[in-house]
Amino acid sequence: MRLVCLLLALLTALTGSAAAMELTEDTLYDPIPLRGAAPYKPHEKCFLPDQSGYRDESLEITVETFRRHDTAIMAVRVSIQDSSQLRTAMAARPPSRKTVVVSTMAKKNNAVLAINGDYFNYHEKGLVVRGGKLYRNQLNGRRDVLIIDTEGDFTILRRCEKDDFQRYAENTLHAFSFGPGLVINGQIPPDLGGTEVDNAPEKPTQRIAIGQTGYLEYLIIATEGPENKGSTGLTIDQMAELCREMGCINAYNLDGGSSSTIVLHNRKINALSTGKVRPVGDCIYFATLIPDE
Repeated sequence: MRLVCLLLALLTALTGSAAAMELTEDTLYDPIPLRGAAPYKPHEKCFLPDQSGYRDESLEITVETFRRHDTAIMAVRVSIQDSSQLRTAMAARPPSRKTVVVSTMAKKNNAVLAINGDYFNYHEKGLVVRGGKLYRNQLNGRRDVLIIDTEGDFTILRRCEKDDFQRYAENTLHAFSFGPGLVINGQIPPDLGGTEVDNAPEKPTQRIAIGQTGYLEYLIIATEGPENKGSTGLTIDQMAELCREMGCINAYNLDGGSSSTIVLHNRKINALSTGKVRPVGDCIYFATLIPDE
């Protein structure tokens, strides 16, 4: 396994990721169980230098940073082999309000990469589905809902009612109720404000979003905010435009502000200048399919 990781890293450095992926395109691994911690730990030799990503035969992660709207932005692209690699974890099951930092959940669940979720236990409304299990359905038509189905595809339901969810329930693997939906079927919807969740749509602030760019391909965008030296932050409209510009077919706003967290190799890598690491109720993470050595 270590040799394969080293060969992948070398091929990528010499010829780009396409050649590296050709080496492994016929290599398939079994899906992992949908609930509980991922069974296999990340492979140390597959982390790329300088927190720039991870690459093994089932999972590819690349991290880039840039500036836009006078703000430092981190973008993480993720490609997986099977939908069971896109997973969720909770600090504790509902109705508990326990919170922990994302890096703790990441380590406990063998995550390669983890981000904060929708902080479902901060409130009592909305929809909560994790690993195919329904924990809450208190929809009232005032929240946008992100559904991740058993194929790993995203569907965003605007101003979702209980009945709207029922036709998706059977195939829903995870569901989130923060929002709003920033890009839906390639388009930015009108009226990104006005939901029950206060996402301060017109305020430039620290934000995080997750989007789907293709089959089993995802993009995470995290911005810094005014608390970070040299950054202004983004409005909801600016965040939506950035997600569309970077190729998201569907993109969804998650809990922002100091909750915005990207963890790679059990370490927070975004918005480090304030030193803030906020405990939250849940996370979204990606895991390897390759058994431990």
